[in-house]
Amino acid sequence: PELTVEEAYLLASYLRQAAQSLLLAVGPVPVVGEDERFPSGFTIRAEKCPNRRGVELIADRLGGRALDWPSFLAELQQSSWDVVWLTGGYPQAWHEEATAQAIRQASGTLIVQDCFPSPLWDLADYQIPGTTFAEREGSFVNAGWRLQSFRFAVRPPSGVLPEAALYWQLLGRRGLYRATDVLGEVAREMAAFSAAAAGVPPSGIDLRVQQLAEPAPRDVLAAGV
Repeated sequence: PELTVEEAYLLASYLRQAAQSLLLAVGPVPVVGEDERFPSGFTIRAEKCPNRRGVELIADRLGGRALDWPSFLAELQQSSWDVVWLTGGYPQAWHEEATAQAIRQASGTLIVQDCFPSPLWDLADYQIPGTTFAEREGSFVNAGWRLQSFRFAVRPPSGVLPEAALYWQLLGRRGLYRATDVLGEVAREMAAFSAAAAGVPPSGIDLRVQQLAEPAPRDVLAAGV
């Protein structure tokens, strides 16, 4: 859930091409305390993920119903996988040594893409350096289903390729990665994002302006929008 919409879309697209069978899962969702609400309506969310909703939309669309983290770990206990590719990017620890060992045992080849060292990083067959939010460009979908796009503020360290640029190259696409181009592609391919087809203003776009071409996002259905 630390990936941008564009990164999740490109990675899932690449894995669909590379794998005969594919299982997509959303990583652990950190929650700290409880929601803090102010009289104005402004809320500081206890959930500390920038893009859980956006990644779930992508994973549900490109991989069937995506698993959450506990379900993914349960799946690994019952079967083994030729390749497991995990992306991190969490500012805090996101797994323990026992979890890392369980994933290692169920993986033929383990690929870990992250910004910081971790038990999984130490066990990986391939370690791919990742970038922080300030070193990337793309879009996030917040808790209110508002999609907002952003540019990078600083360039990543020498030798580190931003996630989306790496996935772009793995897909064999020509030219340089541009988040606006990929978001336009996502908007054309997925009705859940079609409100962004004409671009994203600085204030963002409410994705609940939904079309009926495919099911609305999970929480939107529950809200009756």
